[in-house]
Amino acid sequence: MDLKNFFNPSGVAVVGASSDKHKVGRQVLDSIIKNGYAGQIYPINRENKIVAGRPAFAGLEMIPVKNKSAILAVIVIPAPFVLAEIEKCASLGIKNIIVISAGFKESGSEGIEREVALAKLARQHKLNILGPNCLGFINNNNRLNASFADSGTGGGQIAFLSQSGAIGSAVLDWLRNKSFNLGYFISLGNKAALDENDFLEYLAADKKTSAIFFYLEDIKDGQKFMSLVSKISPKKPIVVLKSGMSERGGQMAKSHTGAMAGGAAAIKAGLERAGAIMIESLEELFDLLLVFQARGAFGKINGDLHILTNAGGIAVLSADEISRQKLNLKDSLDILGDASALKYEQALDKILRSSSGDNVLVLLTPQTATEPMLTAKSIIKVDQKYAKRLVVASFLGEVAVSKAKDFLLENNVPAFNYPERAIRAIKKLTDRQTTIKSLTPFRKSEFPDGKAKTDYLYLFNLLNKYKFPTVKTLKYSNSVQASYPAVLKAVGPDFLHKTDKGAIMLNLENRQALDKAAANFSKNNKKILNNPGNYLIVQPQIKSGLEIILGFKRDVSFGPLILVGIGGIYAEIFKEFRTVIADLNTARALEFIKSLPFYPILTGARGGKKYNIKQLASILVALSKLANEHPEIKEFDINPLFLRTEGALAGDVRAII
Repeated sequence: MDLKNFFNPSGVAVVGASSDKHKVGRQVLDSIIKNGYAGQIYPINRENKIVAGRPAFAGLEMIPVKNKSAILAVIVIPAPFVLAEIEKCASLGIKNIIVISAGFKESGSEGIEREVALAKLARQHKLNILGPNCLGFINNNNRLNASFADSGTGGGQIAFLSQSGAIGSAVLDWLRNKSFNLGYFISLGNKAALDENDFLEYLAADKKTSAIFFYLEDIKDGQKFMSLVSKISPKKPIVVLKSGMSERGGQMAKSHTGAMAGGAAAIKAGLERAGAIMIESLEELFDLLLVFQARGAFGKINGDLHILTNAGGIAVLSADEISRQKLNLKDSLDILGDASALKYEQALDKILRSSSGDNVLVLLTPQTATEPMLTAKSIIKVDQKYAKRLVVASFLGEVAVSKAKDFLLENNVPAFNYPERAIRAIKKLTDRQTTIKSLTPFRKSEFPDGKAKTDYLYLFNLLNKYKFPTVKTLKYSNSVQASYPAVLKAVGPDFLHKTDKGAIMLNLENRQALDKAAANFSKNNKKILNNPGNYLIVQPQIKSGLEIILGFKRDVSFGPLILVGIGGIYAEIFKEFRTVIADLNTARALEFIKSLPFYPILTGARGGKKYNIKQLASILVALSKLANEHPEIKEFDINPLFLRTEGALAGDVRAII
């Protein structure tokens, strides 16, 4: 989708521009004028011939330009009239549109119908429509503020996209207070046509953009998002604050995997797979904005950190946080409470001169001899000398240090109220550096729906087809050739949770015990077993090995998601599991296994058994393949998978089609 004219139009028409300064249409017009946009500005107003001191036009068709394809139309009129205006845009050749008007899917059934119609028009006429129900956008690199939000007028290297207009305007206001200019601000609104993926493609190619920040409430096409982000993030960091990350979703799932791999797990796994920096709060968003503003996308950054301080107590607290974040404290230099600005300058220069690639955290507390502003100037002087290094500061206090902190920020030295926030921001950067070393582009797999069934024996045969090691499983009959001790199970749609229904009979030592257990169970469950989908199977009993659960759930946006955790009857109680997007190869599978909470057990912790990790990796790769090649399977469990020193065995399986 070509968005060049969208962000860099030859002219902007504001449909709904008003003479009333309190109306949004007028506020948008004033923003465009105030920011110094160099293109033509066309107020559209049916009644007034002059708006904001400029000639106004009764309709878009009156604009005196023959070829209107490079014009941006900003629509700020009541929702019932919006569709007609979009149809007019299409007939005039105007392809780029912002719909700021509210009254669409956020407002009830009538609004939903209106938004569906808007999306249809966008597809039918190939229109680039932002919104509806949005603030608009700001391209500071072109001095175009096509929104009703205030922003600085200078250009910048960071793009911020927000699905919430309120959060977007709050962030813009905060940044203005920090003398911080974004390159782009994009209010996504309802995303009826253009969404985060469309803008990602544009910003990836934009040479002025070095980092991309998102606040998102949903991700429309998770697989496309992963594909784009995994290609872009090694070159341009992508930071995502995703709201609604509770675990309430997925409670209606029928399988273990479905219950434990809800929407939040899919989003987290998807963002990790893509190489995005995932954050959890606005505080983290603000902190990373400051760091990226100071040093752009960064080259190599490591986890080694030096502390320079005039107070021992705050250095100790900082060291504690460095330890919690698993960073490496190289040293802490205390230049004492009477440290002058010159002493700070000399000490900082010495640290940066004698270390290679390390980061420095400069701490200051206001004491009698402290020179906050002079010290800030000294830090800036040294920082500019070592432009490729990361220097962050934490000046503690308020009245005595506020001007010095502002001065640091104005000169691209990130200044934090608390050292812990600075340390956590550095941790995000070092984690990203580790991630992108092994990051490969995500590619969506496309397979037609197959003919998988939920029948128990069919599923075991399916596992065998993908070369899963499985427990020998036979349908029970009076002549079945079983191995002893044996396990008798009732399987089928009425026995999804076998333990709860007494449908697993263990320790059957001989033929007589097996037949007796089968007869008793059949007698007590005659009605259920009349359903041919329910029947008895027999397996050899596995008495050794670590029981784990693995499976996948198909997320509507991110596709199949693999889950691995502690198995057996306690799988849903302890929920010790990890999730990963199901596009594993051997290397990624091995890396994922290392992240499992029980990984030390797999490697023989405290003199225990060592399990075959390579075999487990090959099983996960096979499960990924199965998940992608059978899109008709929505949820899939292997529980338990017995891990043994002599090899793994799948002991039970179920699927939801």
